[in-house]
Amino acid sequence: MEPDKNQKKTIYIRETLSAMTFTGQDFSGKRLIGSTVQLVRFLDGCFRHLRAQESKLQDVSFDHVLCDDGHYHDCRWEQVHVENSLFTGNHFSGCTLEISEGKLSSFGLSTFNNCKLRESRLSEVAFSGSWWNACRFEREDYFFVRFPSSVFIDTHFAECRLQKAIFRAATFIRCTFEKCTLHESVFHKARLIDTNWIDTDIKQAANLEEVRYD
Repeated sequence: MEPDKNQKKTIYIRETLSAMTFTGQDFSGKRLIGSTVQLVRFLDGCFRHLRAQESKLQDVSFDHVLCDDGHYHDCRWEQVHVENSLFTGNHFSGCTLEISEGKLSSFGLSTFNNCKLRESRLSEVAFSGSWWNACRFEREDYFFVRFPSSVFIDTHFAECRLQKAIFRAATFIRCTFEKCTLHESVFHKARLIDTNWIDTDIKQAANLEEVRYD
């Protein structure tokens, strides 16, 4: 399929977009159903209000792209690279995000429900005001990733490296940190409700002032 033809389409049902580069183009309002996007590069464009269901993004990169207000249901992100992009106000449900990379980007005010995040590397990515319910972080590697004022419910962190992660004023309800490292993380004014620490030393954090343990 040619790029210009793809740009004009709105709904993709069980289709594959592969080996393309889109620069300065607007893919807003697209619908993906049972489709695959692979080996695709989006540069300096818009990808707003996307709706995707049971679709897969594999080896896809977003660079200087505006991708806000997206809805992803039962989707899989694998080897996705996000840089200098805005994914604010997105909604992920039943999704898996793994072996991906992100830096200098924002997922602020996004919601994650029953999602799995595995073996990805994030640096200077913001999840400010995000909401996490029944999610699992597994072997994630984060450096200066920010979660201020976020809420985590029934969420499990397993074998994660959370160096200089910012959880300032975040709320954790029935969460578990298992075999995680928290070097220089910040939990200033965080609220921890029925949160368990398994082979994890919260004292590794740099700032535990005004933390509430309920």
